[in-house]
Amino acid sequence: MEDDSGNHFFERLRRLTRFFSRRINREGLEEEFHELIDAGEGEGLIEHYSGDWIHSILKFKDTVVREVMIPRTEMVCFSSKASVEDVLRLAMESGHSRLPIYGENIDDIIGVFCVKDLLRHWGKKGTEIEWAQMARPPYYIPEMKNIGQLLQEFKTNKSHMAIVIDEYGGTAGLVTIEDIIEEIFGEIQDEHDTEEAFLTPMPDGALAVDARANVDELEKYFNIEIPKDNFETVGGLIVHLMGRVPRAGEEIPYQGLHIVIQESDQKKVSKIKVRLMEAEGRNSS
Repeated sequence: MEDDSGNHFFERLRRLTRFFSRRINREGLEEEFHELIDAGEGEGLIEHYSGDWIHSILKFKDTVVREVMIPRTEMVCFSSKASVEDVLRLAMESGHSRLPIYGENIDDIIGVFCVKDLLRHWGKKGTEIEWAQMARPPYYIPEMKNIGQLLQEFKTNKSHMAIVIDEYGGTAGLVTIEDIIEEIFGEIQDEHDTEEAFLTPMPDGALAVDARANVDELEKYFNIEIPKDNFETVGGLIVHLMGRVPRAGEEIPYQGLHIVIQESDQKKVSKIKVRLMEAEGRNSS
């Protein structure tokens, strides 16, 4: 009986794959794909991590650069007037192998510098180096570009990094080939990365949340659905709900959740605490 179930599962999977590759009614097929993979996981026919990979690959056609990019506030870059010592220090502290160079300001990215090129200029002073001449030309892309298309362009152009621009021509952030690959396989840690926990369960049953966490993580943790709008992070959701940046201590009821702002400044929300309202009622009774 178990063999029959497995054979039926893989036969359906082959059929769906064949139709999907022919672009026949993709919307309906994609939904059936997701349901089939969930069923396969539930029956133990495929490993959970394999199911996650397949779901991620299917989401590729709907995922845009804005959802995976490093925002401008977290970009590591340097001025075209920086000294060799400054660039070397920045490279060592960040662990990045490629660094964008800006001219007047961060909206004026003039190139992408490969850190290994520093070896050819070891011992020179900053005034002796024209960073822009050593850098690769910046590869500009819009925020709403599909990441599947971008991955193909990275491969064709032999690029590893793109500068993301907003509708006004300003710098919105940057995206690397690693950011795209991590959409399928999850976070890839190297010797320079420090693992950050954006969601941390607390002893009292609440959840401590770094506001940089993606709203998808909050949805998954509390099994809720958050209507998509012009935000990707939990911090963006909070500002969207309030219509402003709230102060520390302010509270927000939303989707059966009790949200308390833990840390914020004039520009952004940094940390919040979240708990289910029904759980909160049980704790107080």
